[in-house]
Amino acid sequence: MSKLIKSSLSVALAALMSVSMLSHAGEAVAEEGSSGVSYNIGYMSEYWYRGVYQSESSVSFGADMEMGNMYIGTWWADVDKGVEYDIYAGYNFELMGVPMYAGYTGYFYSDNFDGDYQELNVGGDFGFMSVDAAVNGVYDSVSSGAITTKGYQHYTITVPGMMLGLPLDYSYQTFTGELTGFTHEISYGTTVSGVDVGLTLGRNSDDSTGDADNIDTTYANFTLGYSF
Repeated sequence: MSKLIKSSLSVALAALMSVSMLSHAGEAVAEEGSSGVSYNIGYMSEYWYRGVYQSESSVSFGADMEMGNMYIGTWWADVDKGVEYDIYAGYNFELMGVPMYAGYTGYFYSDNFDGDYQELNVGGDFGFMSVDAAVNGVYDSVSSGAITTKGYQHYTITVPGMMLGLPLDYSYQTFTGELTGFTHEISYGTTVSGVDVGLTLGRNSDDSTGDADNIDTTYANFTLGYSF
C-alpha cells in the first residue's frame, strides 16, 4: 500500500506521512486492489499543520480500513487543551494514467480547543509533483458561546526531491477564503529498523491563521512513527 499525504491533517508532517507514519486526513492516493486494516502510532516534537501551530508536542494514534479503491480512517492526537480526532474517507482512482483521489475529512476537537473543520479533498500524483486541494471547507469558530461559520480552501503543491537528486521534499501550501496565509516547507523522511523518522523545516506568512506569536515564523519538527 502506497499512500501520498500532502496533509490530511498534513504538509507539516509530509516526510512521515509520505512513508505512512500517519494516515492523517483524506488526501491520499492508494494502489488499486488492496484491502485490510492498519494502525499507526506517532510522536511529534511540535505539532504544526498547514503552517498553523497546534501544540508543543503530541502523541498520536490512527486506524485505516481499505476496501479495494475505497478507504476510511480516523486519527487522534493530544493537543494543548484536549484531543483532536479526525475522520476521513474517500475513493482512489486513475484518470489518464494519473493516480488521483476524492474524499472527505472532518477535524474535531474536545474541550473547546478549536472549532470544527469539514472539507472535501481532491488531488493527484503527477510524478514530478503532487497537488492536493481541500475545497468547500467549512470552519465553525466558537467564541463566547457563539458559533461563526467561515468558508475556506487549502491547496498544497509538493515537489519530491528525488526529481532533483535530493533527499528532501519541498511543499508550498496556501489558504484562500476566510482563512489566510501561506507556508513553505522542506521535509526529509526515512525508515530506521521499521520506525519512520522525519524532519520538517517550515516558514509561514505574517497573515497566517493562528496565534499572533506563531505567525511570520520559522519552525522545525521532529517526528517518529510506527505502522502495524
